[in-house]
Amino acid sequence: MKKNIKIYISCHKECFLPERSFLYPIQVGAKDAAVRLPCMLHDDEGENISAKNPSYCELTAQYWAWKNDDADYYGFFHYRRYMNFGKECLAHNSFQDAELPFLNEEALQLLSLDIDTVEEVVSSYDIIATTQVSLKEFKPPVKSNYEQYAATPYQYKEDLDVLLEIVKERHPEYYKDAVDYLHSGFGYFCNMFIMKRELFQEYSAWLFDILEEHEKRRDYENYDILGYRVSGYLGERLFGIWYCHQKKRGILKCTELQRTLFANTDRVPVVKPAFDKNNISIALAANDYFIPYTAILLKSILVHAKAENNYDILLLTQDVKEKNRARLDEMLDGYSNFRIRYVDPSYFMGGEYHFYVRGHFGLQTYYRLVLPQLLPAYNKILYLDSDMIVQTDVAELYATQIEGYLLAACRDPDTAGQYNGFQGYERDKKNYMDHVMKMREPFSYFQAGTLLLNLEEFRKTYTLKQVLDFAVSQEWRLLDQDILNCLCQGKVKHVDMSWNVMVDLEGIRIREIIGRAPRWMYQMYVEARKHPKIIHYAGFEKPWSYPEMDMGDIFWKYARETVFYEEILYRMTRNTVEKYDSERKKRKSIFSKIRIFLLPYESRRYVMIRKLYCKIFGR
Repeated sequence: MKKNIKIYISCHKECFLPERSFLYPIQVGAKDAAVRLPCMLHDDEGENISAKNPSYCELTAQYWAWKNDDADYYGFFHYRRYMNFGKECLAHNSFQDAELPFLNEEALQLLSLDIDTVEEVVSSYDIIATTQVSLKEFKPPVKSNYEQYAATPYQYKEDLDVLLEIVKERHPEYYKDAVDYLHSGFGYFCNMFIMKRELFQEYSAWLFDILEEHEKRRDYENYDILGYRVSGYLGERLFGIWYCHQKKRGILKCTELQRTLFANTDRVPVVKPAFDKNNISIALAANDYFIPYTAILLKSILVHAKAENNYDILLLTQDVKEKNRARLDEMLDGYSNFRIRYVDPSYFMGGEYHFYVRGHFGLQTYYRLVLPQLLPAYNKILYLDSDMIVQTDVAELYATQIEGYLLAACRDPDTAGQYNGFQGYERDKKNYMDHVMKMREPFSYFQAGTLLLNLEEFRKTYTLKQVLDFAVSQEWRLLDQDILNCLCQGKVKHVDMSWNVMVDLEGIRIREIIGRAPRWMYQMYVEARKHPKIIHYAGFEKPWSYPEMDMGDIFWKYARETVFYEEILYRMTRNTVEKYDSERKKRKSIFSKIRIFLLPYESRRYVMIRKLYCKIFGR
C-alpha cells in the first residue's frame, strides 16, 4: 500500500481473522483476560489502559494505538462490525447495520475489503464515519440522543450532564455543538471511524482528556455490569460531537460508510479424527431440545461398542447449551475409547441459502450435506439420525468397503410402496420420482437415516456450492433424503436392511405401505425386522410421545439408563396435558358458537330457556 493504513479490529474472543495487510486484530481487556488470544495485538503492551476495559470497552484499543503505533490513517472496527467499502448499500436494520450471517472471505469480498479499494477510499477523505442513525427508527422511537441515553435503564442522564459540564469548561468551542448533537434526532454509534494521523492524534487527546476527567467526577462503583461500560457509551456520544463539529467547520473532507453486523464470526474449526487407530467416526445431528433423545441413541451405541474400537462422536449442532454438553460428557465417563465433540455446520450452509423444511423436519436434517467440506481430515463417516436405537456394534457397518461409491445405505421399502401404488400420503409419488427426481432406478431409492458416507469421493465428485445450489433448487418433499438420492444415483452401495429398520407407523406402514413394495423388498424388510441392528422411529410418531408404538419398549429400555429419563417423562406428560386442554378448549369453543347461533343472548328463545332452567333447578 502506498499509504500506511491501519484498521484495528477489537476482539475479546477467538474469531475469524481476515488476512489483510491493513487489518490489525487486537485483544481488548488483555490484561485481565482469562486467555491470551494468539495471532493478534494486545492492548496491555506498552502504554495502555487495558485494565479499564470493563468501563472503556473497545476504546482501550484506540488508546493503545494512540500511544504505541504509527500510521498515516487509523481506523477501528469490531470483531462483529466492519465497514462496507462496496458501491452498493446492503439491506439494513433500523440501526443501519447490514446484517450478514458469516464473517468469511466471501463476506469480505462483498464489502470490497481489498487493498486497492480500501486505499482509494481512505486516501480520498480526512474522516470516514459510519452511516448516520435516525433515532426515529428505534423501537420505540426517541426524539434525541439525550432522551435515548436517559431512557436506557442502565445509563444515567447525570453522566451526560457532567459530560457537558466538562466540555463547556475544558473545550468551550465544542459546547454548542455538543448541546445541539445531544438534542438532535440522529447519532453516530459504535466508536467506529477511519481518519488521518493528525486528526486521530487530536481527537484521541480530546476524547481521553474528557473521559479521564469524567471518571474523577462520577462514582461508578455501584453501577451494574452494563452500566459500568459508561466510558464506552460516552465515547460514542463524544465521537458524534467531535465529528459534527469538524463537519460544521467545512474544512475537512468527510464521508460515511455503511456498518455491517455479522451473526457468526467463529473461525472454521479444523476437526481431526479423535483417535490414531481404529477410529470409528459417527456423526449425529440435534438441536438443544432434541438432546435427551439423542442421548438415548448414544447410550445404545455405548452398550454395544467393543473395547478394541475407538468411537469418535461428532454432534452437529448450533445451540446445545453447556448444561446438556456436560450431561452428555458425563455419559462417556469411564469410556476411554469414546470421545464426543460439538461441531457447528452452519458456517458451510451459507446465509444466501434458504432451506425448505416442513412437518417434523428441522434444519438439522440438512447438516449431513456439508459433511465432506466440514470434515476435510476424514475419508468416511457414519451418519445416524437421532431418532434411532442401535442393537449391535456399529463398527461392523463402518467396516463396509465403499471405494468407488458415494455412500452406503439401506433401500427404503416405505418409499417403494408409495411408488408402487399406495395413495395414503403422496398421491403422485410415482410421477414425482420419475419426472421431478428423475430416478433411473426408483426401487434403488435409499432411506437416509443410516448413511456410511465416502467423504473423499464426495469431495472429488461435487463442490459444496453444487450440492447446496441443488438442495435449494426446489422444495424437495423428503428434503435432504431426496437430494442425496438424486445426487448419488448409480454410486450407492446397498447394505442389509437390518441397519435401518423403520418401525410401523399408525398401524399401516407395514401392512398397507411396505406391503405394496416389490415382493423381494418386502421380504427383505420382514427378514430385517427379525434381527434389527438399528431401529429407526421414522415419521411423526415417536416413542417419547407414543410409548405404546411399535418397538417403543426398546427405546424406553435405554431411556431408563440415562440422566434424561425424568425429563423425557415430564415432557410427555406436559404435552399430553396441553393436547387435552387444547382439544377441550376447541370443543368448548365449538359448543359456544352453536349455543350463540341457536340461543342469541337476550333473545326470546334465550330468555324462555333460562326461565325454564331456573324453574326446574330452582336457580
